[in-house]
Order: sequence, then structure tokens, then C-alpha cells
Amino acid sequence: MQIDSRIPHQHEVRPFFQPILSLQNQEIIGYETLGRRIRNGVVESLGPFFQSSDIPEEVHLTIDRYLREDAMKQLAATDDECLLFINLKPSWIYRTYRRTGELPTLQLIRKYQINPARIVIEITEEEFTGKLQELMQIVGLYRDFGCIVAIDDVGSGFSNFDRIASLQPKILKIDLNILKKSATHAGYKALMESFSILAAQMGASLLVEGVETKQELHSALQVGARYVQGYLFSKAESELQHRDAFKDMLKEEMQLFSLNEFQRYSQMFAVQQNLDAFVHSMLPIRTSEDADQVIEHAMSKVSNTCMRMYICREDGCQISSNYSRRDETWCKDESYRGANWIWRPYFISNILMMNLQKQGIFSQPYTDLDTSYQIQTYSCVVGESCYLFLDLTI
Repeated sequence: MQIDSRIPHQHEVRPFFQPILSLQNQEIIGYETLGRRIRNGVVESLGPFFQSSDIPEEVHLTIDRYLREDAMKQLAATDDECLLFINLKPSWIYRTYRRTGELPTLQLIRKYQINPARIVIEITEEEFTGKLQELMQIVGLYRDFGCIVAIDDVGSGFSNFDRIASLQPKILKIDLNILKKSATHAGYKALMESFSILAAQMGASLLVEGVETKQELHSALQVGARYVQGYLFSKAESELQHRDAFKDMLKEEMQLFSLNEFQRYSQMFAVQQNLDAFVHSMLPIRTSEDADQVIEHAMSKVSNTCMRMYICREDGCQISSNYSRRDETWCKDESYRGANWIWRPYFISNILMMNLQKQGIFSQPYTDLDTSYQIQTYSCVVGESCYLFLDLTI
């Protein structure tokens, strides 16, 4: 009988640990446990083994549970209060619980007397054909026991918003390919930022994995990641590492990121300072011609990053023409007079905020619909119930 060389023996496999770092305290806060096969002194990933659909699921489960128990045994033996991220396929936990009424991971937590709050149940990315309502109830058993629930590879395909909303994770783990593409593609950058907003509104933390360069670390900071993971710090190792192993490097990069961000915002606030005296000396705006004249006078006060200017009333109706900069020349488009922007997110809240604070405000960064540039909008009061909007490239 021929032995399938793709199937490892238990004595050949062991868990390795890739560190996960907190940007809050720049320390290792946990590890993702990943299976490795060691043959003839060579360390191999078990990814191909677990991804092979023609190997029986029971074989996958046997090796996975062996690795999981070994990892939890090592966790129980350490004084470090780090977290352990355990990958579990939704189909596995769904079928196992329906068949046996047991969850083996919870049995291991009891066996090794581990604080459940140190275990992160990472629901992996895969197509799930079972009943989502039943899966939600099963995942709820982990949560009720005290474990943390995370969803892996958000945005890569099967982890849809319905699954995310139903499982109510405390950690969203972002697919590394989205992060890489976001560095050069405005659409993926917007997608990353949408996950940041989603995490904040759900009360979840954002974990960006696959961070391999310092620029990708800065991108993770830009979108509000709380945790990061990747080869920039360490590949998966056979032993746990010192909590402060990457603290100096992280502190240095976060300081550099902060300096760059302060410089960028300082340049933006210079726009506000240049406009202050001008805004307070303006004549009342009664007609579209008055509004256009205000913008034409303001052109000399704005920086080269300003790509568009217009004036709206507080009801959202644009009273001025659109003024757009093209190759250092301002172009006027009267067709925008009468356009209504009340549908834009935060338009009304921004108007109320400007009236309350008696000063201009900046929007969050976003992608411009017409140019696909990354921009921020500065808006300020210019006369009674009129507001000047400046779109600034980032």
C-alpha cells in the first residue's frame, strides 16, 4: 500500500508562532499559531496540506487538533500573558458541533487551565454552505466561554458583510493583498478605510497582516490599525519571542509617521490662516455673481494643493460656479450653479459644526468622484448662510 507523502506524520509536525504587535504599546500582544512540517531538517509550510481538497477532512482535523493542543500546551507553560490566535474553519466547527455537541478547543482550554480571554478564535476565510444562524450560535459559545472572536482575511471574498455582522467579531483581520494594493491604488485605499470605519462602528479592532515594509506599516497606521503582523517584524518561529523585541523599531517608525502627518496637516491649516482675514472682510453674498467674485478674490489666498472651489448655501444648494485648477489655470463652470450636495455624508453635521464653533473644518480624507484623487475638503462660513468649500489634494 502506497503512503501519500503529502500527509505528514504527527512526529513531523509542530506549531510555529508569528508575533502580532500592538501599535498602542509597541509590544507583542499575541501570536498566530501556524503548522509546520519538519522533514530531514527542512521546515515546510502545512498550507498545501490543509488546502488540498482531495485529502479527507478527518485527516486535516487530526493534524490540526494535534497542532492546536501542542500550541496551547506551550501557551499554558509560559508566564507571558500573550494571546494565542487559533485558525478555525467555519465548516469544521459547524460540522463537529452538529455531530458531537462538543467544541474541542474549549475542552483544551479546560484541560490546560488557560484563561479563555487569552484565546482568539480566528474564523478563517472559506466558502460556508451551512446555516449562518447556527454558525452564529456556535461561535457564540466561544464568546460566552470568554474567548475573543476574530474574522480572518476580511475583504478577500467569502467574509462578506452578512457574516461579519452576524458573528460580531472583536477583531477584523484585513487581507494583506488589499493593504499592498492600497499603497498605489485609490480604490483599494478607500476599501481599507471603509474597513477601518466598519471596525470602529462595530466596536472591533483592526489587525493588518502581511506587513512586509515600513511603507506598509505607515499605510496600516493611516487606516487606523490597532494591531499589525508580518515579515517586517518576524516570520513564524518555533519559540515565543520577547514582548519588547520590536519596540524600538516601532517607536521610531511611529514617530516618523507622526512627523509626516503633522507636516501634512500644518500645510492644510495654513490654508485656513490665509483665508481668515479675507473671509472677515468680504461683502455679503446675494447672487451667484457675488459668490463667483468671492472665489476669484480667494484664488490668490489658497495653496497649490487646492484643486476646486465653490460656495453653497446651508440647504446644500450650490450658489457659485465650480472653479477647478487645471495646469495652474483656474477654469470656471457655471453649470454647477443650483446643484444640491445635501446628499453627501456629513454635509449637514459639518454645517452645524461650523456654525457652532465659528470656524472652518476639514473633512476626513476620501477619493474624489471626478478625478479619483485622494482629497480633503476644507469648508468655512463666508457670509450669512453661505459656505466656501475647497477641495485639497493629499
